[in-house]
Amino acid sequence: MPIYQYLCLDCKRSFNAFHSMDKEYEGTCGFCESENVEKVISDISGIVNEDRFETKAGDLVKSHIEEAKQDVRKQKKEMKRGFE
Repeated sequence: MPIYQYLCLDCKRSFNAFHSMDKEYEGTCGFCESENVEKVISDISGIVNEDRFETKAGDLVKSHIEEAKQDVRKQKKEMKRGFE
């Protein structure tokens, strides 16, 4: 089941709740027991740790393109030597 984040409109505290995607939360605030709660959009930036990614995908693609260009240049030089 997914984890959803809710905000209590009475005590202004947020809490997480587990429930299926096709059902609405029918519980109360975990702090003050109020039923006056609403679902909020979670900030995933705290979940995704960018530090563990050493290189970005774009940087990796650029390095592969540069390597391919160097290989092509090398092959061109070798082919020119074969015709001399």
